[in-house]
Amino acid sequence: MKYIQEKTAVPPWVSCHTYLWGSADSRSYISNEKAHTYILLEGMASDLWKLLCDGVSEQELYAWAREKGLAGQVDSFLDELAAQGLLIDGDSVAEDDSTAYAPMQADASGEEEAAFIGEMQDWVLRHDGLFSLFFELTYRCDLRCVHCYNPKDMAAVELDFDICKQAIDDAYALGCFRITFSGGEATRHSRFLELVAYARSKRISVEIFTNGQRLYDDKELCRELLALYPYRICVSLYSTEDATHERVTSVKGSFRKTDALIRSLREQNVNVQIKNFLLNFNCFDCVNVKKMAQEIGATSVADISLIPTIEGDKKTLQYVLSEEELFRLYTDLDSPLYIGDKFVPIDHASHMNDAPCSGGFSGLCVNPTGEVTICVSMPMIVGDLRKRSLREIWERAMAKDQTSKLYQWQKLCLADYEQCFHEEYCAFCHYCPGMGYLENGYLKKSNVLCLQAKVRMKAFRFLNGRSD
Repeated sequence: MKYIQEKTAVPPWVSCHTYLWGSADSRSYISNEKAHTYILLEGMASDLWKLLCDGVSEQELYAWAREKGLAGQVDSFLDELAAQGLLIDGDSVAEDDSTAYAPMQADASGEEEAAFIGEMQDWVLRHDGLFSLFFELTYRCDLRCVHCYNPKDMAAVELDFDICKQAIDDAYALGCFRITFSGGEATRHSRFLELVAYARSKRISVEIFTNGQRLYDDKELCRELLALYPYRICVSLYSTEDATHERVTSVKGSFRKTDALIRSLREQNVNVQIKNFLLNFNCFDCVNVKKMAQEIGATSVADISLIPTIEGDKKTLQYVLSEEELFRLYTDLDSPLYIGDKFVPIDHASHMNDAPCSGGFSGLCVNPTGEVTICVSMPMIVGDLRKRSLREIWERAMAKDQTSKLYQWQKLCLADYEQCFHEEYCAFCHYCPGMGYLENGYLKKSNVLCLQAKVRMKAFRFLNGRSD
């Protein structure tokens, strides 16, 4: 394949980022969102990829190749890229309006993808980069979920468009590979599609969190979104039964729309993840939600990390799962929470100097007012984009500026949580600093997580024949 600047193009379904260009450590991570595949290029292959993304002239590309002693290898390399759908003739891009996602790969569990992303996150962090950014675009939502933690008196608030664009620019400069747009309901932001398009124009991989209502109602919006090739669309579904789902959402008819959207997206081979939040009245429906996901080729996650509202109201905790409910879910082979014989208790004693979680390291969160927080579950404010850029907030932390709130967070380790990691059941705790923060305060334990850990230990012993 011969490179011609006006015709050869990296297609719009490709997400990528090149790091350390021009050095021996040059590395490009690439995601083909249309084919749902990843590739890593290193060294001069990575440098050549960056030149293709920049759309340099034929003279510049081949002159660079001659200088590097690669003149005879360029065209065959372009052929390889084309075979993987990472490089195409520019004329065909203009003529082809079809999204035409390829079927999902056989790795339905997502383990291979998770391993690739995990390695990428670690590498980017080791090089002081910001791997991901999570935007809560607005607190506006068309559902009234009983477990929602967002502030009810700020439902009309949405993130300023220009502030968001600048944050995307800064994130890209800091090495950001993936952006998640959430809410509230992300699609209810007045300029939602523009923000997605802007992130994609920089080839940043985009993930969408949605309840599915607007994307079902507005078919044109959904079509335009898919044409931007989001990496994944995560849709909240609380049951396969309409009455139970709508007991969570408090909106009649919401189940039909969410269910129909999920099935429609999968029929188009879109990467869909069903997000199922488990409360004490819908928790056992998770088995059928998991089964549905498997049947239609989606992935699914079951979440039990119930937290108080951002305003500190603990009314949401009335829906916490009981010990009996947790035990049944941990020991049910068909449950997404089944711990089975692959579960390995955590040796916290050997990790007391480690950070409590990846929040504030591999990623940050921006809320609708422009405040920067550790993550969506840990709403501790470490900056304000109305006063200081995302890039400055991050770089001050990387420089170990003692006045940086983000750096103060990054200095924490498990040993700073004095209430935790002393009991036998702590080896079964997947600790979340945000849950402890919202329940009991900064550096405090989470009562909800303590209960889960105790029951997880009991279930583990039961399944391994160590208890009645």
